Amino acid sequence: MAVLTVPGWLTWGRRATRSQREREAPVRVGRRRGASMGTRRRDEPQTALLPPLRRTLLLALRAMGVGLVLALVLALMGWVAQRPMFQIQRAVVSGDLRQVDRDLVAKRAHALRGNFFTVNLDAAAAELRAIPWVRAVNMRRLWPNGLEVEVEEQHPMAHWGDEQLLNTWGEVFVADYADALPRFDGPAGSGPEMARAAQQFNRELAPIGRQVEALDLSERRAWTLRLDNGLTLALGRDNIHERLTRFVGVYPLVFKDEPARGALVDLRYPGGFALRSAGARG
Repeated sequence: MAVLTVPGWLTWGRRATRSQREREAPVRVGRRRGASMGTRRRDEPQTALLPPLRRTLLLALRAMGVGLVLALVLALMGWVAQRPMFQIQRAVVSGDLRQVDRDLVAKRAHALRGNFFTVNLDAAAAELRAIPWVRAVNMRRLWPNGLEVEVEEQHPMAHWGDEQLLNTWGEVFVADYADALPRFDGPAGSGPEMARAAQQFNRELAPIGRQVEALDLSERRAWTLRLDNGLTLALGRDNIHERLTRFVGVYPLVFKDEPARGALVDLRYPGGFALRSAGARG
């Protein structure tokens, strides 16, 4: 039997060709896979943009919806607030009032601008404080169309100059008052100081049954008192309460009889005082 022998180099060539095809096949597959993967990477940004855009659009629509609802609610509230039933129709005035006209306060409260919802209580209280004899006003709303007005009245302590009054807090105010009051004269802004001093002077004069009828504080801070019996006391600027206390101690001895009205007692001496009659004061 004849055997056909294939040259070795030819067999090696076939094997080489097959091996080459086997080596190239994965390369071609890899290239195709790489190409397809590259395509997906290029497409991914376009598809990834869609969810954020969707979310942004949804958020914008929701915000518009909320804004529309709020606008409708505010419009409804504004419409309700302007209904006639909320116009100020009653005013309850409280406080211990002797000089203040209660009906006038109620009338002014009815005429205030605004209704139950819109009336400015601070501005309204300031407007009512302009009524004579009103010192302070506190206001509250009364549902659905009323106001409660609590009034604090001025309590006069003295006449301040020729046309004004001084209250017990030392505040100057303007009002008509016919009853008798002490007269105070002092520099601008000294009202509180003079009110406190007058109260202290009256306590110190109580043992002799006298009170301050007039009080003067000069620009140099010197004090002069006129008592309700017409006696004038010059206290000066220093140690005024000690000087007055010393005078009260000797008053029953020096003034056994009623002193002449208009006489002056000068208490500015360190160890005593000088008494001058009304005719000798020139």
